[in-house]
Amino acid sequence: MFEKQNDEIEEFEENENNTAETQRLLKKKFNKLKHKALYIDAEYEETCDVFSFAKSEFISDMFGYCSSRKIHPPLSDGQKKDESQDKIETSEEMKDLYREIVKATHPDKTKNLDDDEIEERTELYQEAVAGKRKGDYWGIFKAALELGVPIKKLSFDYIDELEQAISGIEEKTNKIKNDLMYKWYYCDEGMRENIFEQLTKNQEKYE
Repeated sequence: MFEKQNDEIEEFEENENNTAETQRLLKKKFNKLKHKALYIDAEYEETCDVFSFAKSEFISDMFGYCSSRKIHPPLSDGQKKDESQDKIETSEEMKDLYREIVKATHPDKTKNLDDDEIEERTELYQEAVAGKRKGDYWGIFKAALELGVPIKKLSFDYIDELEQAISGIEEKTNKIKNDLMYKWYYCDEGMRENIFEQLTKNQEKYE
């Protein structure tokens, strides 16, 4: 009887050690992903800002180019929208994380903060809500990371979801950088005009 009990104690201790080692490895992996995630998000936001300016300049210069040559511009208001969403199953850790974000951004928790901090937390809360609603959990991750929400226990599912979120942001960034208007923005004047020539070569002229 006592031998069996000792075996159970040893097995329990071994399982405990395995759990502790797993958590240590997961935490190490998470810390690396956390820094990568914040860096990639900053790059994405910067790319979006550049693209917004590039798009405006591209359209303005395109209309000017077409007007000077009396040809109809090839631009239209209708743009394709990617409505597809790759829904992912929400892990229990993600649900807990969302609840902690709600707590951290609740008015009772922010009433003694300055206006800028309250506004920032409100924006993070809105990003988390939007991410949860759309099935795009980057908003939840970002809010949690910036709010410093503690993670009670890491899991492989949580790490997988974070890696998927990072990959999603990288894909969005690369998609913008491969857009013609973004590339055009970094071209010299000669190359810019050459792009306009190629885009308008089949456009009808007007009197």
